[in-house]
Amino acid sequence: MSKPPSLNPRGLQSRLTHLINHWPSDPVRPASVSVQSYLQSRLPQSSSNAQTPSSQPVPEISESSLTALSSLLDNRFARRYPLLPQLRRPASNPDHYDNVIREFEEAPNRDWLGRLKKRLGGLLRLT
Repeated sequence: MSKPPSLNPRGLQSRLTHLINHWPSDPVRPASVSVQSYLQSRLPQSSSNAQTPSSQPVPEISESSLTALSSLLDNRFARRYPLLPQLRRPASNPDHYDNVIREFEEAPNRDWLGRLKKRLGGLLRLT
């Protein structure tokens, strides 16, 4: 089995830089495990770096991985395979996914009193 041809360093760097700059940040995920920091670690080292290439190898990223990330960034799969309205709004709880999205947007900005109120509200739910 032969190794697939890798991208040239300039093309790899431009595609990774585009993904890093345009990928939406996740306010719930810590920055140390974000997609941006992962992609940043895959950027090729600059030529002005004093280390030799053999002392610290650059982790490889395949062309298929870059294509998949670009597809996710462009919402190519969501446009090609749209969700049915019955999946997005089930009859048992039509607002469930809207509530989940709202909770993810509100959670990072909530102070300790708001978190306590939300926790107690969840414990004392009467529905």
